[in-house]
Amino acid sequence: MAAKRSGTNLSQAVQSGHEIWLAGIGALSTARKEGSKLFDLLVEEGKARTRAFTTGGVTQIRGRASGGLDKLERMFEQRLTKTLKGIGVPTAHDVTELSRRVAALDKHVTALARRNGRADGAKRTKRKAT
Repeated sequence: MAAKRSGTNLSQAVQSGHEIWLAGIGALSTARKEGSKLFDLLVEEGKARTRAFTTGGVTQIRGRASGGLDKLERMFEQRLTKTLKGIGVPTAHDVTELSRRVAALDKHVTALARRNGRADGAKRTKRKAT
């Protein structure tokens, strides 16, 4: 009986080995048939990834450059404003505020002149009697 078992185990091992061999041959054949399709698919995928990387890379570099230039511009404006303020040059806000105040004062002077009977706002002078 031991010989029969041994023959059965040997037969199963041979059968398994043969199936593995057939599977390898099938894999090789499939790889040959589908290999060119797979290769073409991989090339197209590579092209798509390269385009995405290139486009994204350029966009990212532009974004970094733009961000750097914006930061440099803000720093320059801040330093220039500080320098101009240090030497007494009024800012745009100062000029706007002053213009608003002058306009309000002009309205007030015009209203006072109307109240005093002078439309042009000219100052009255007293005449001495002769």
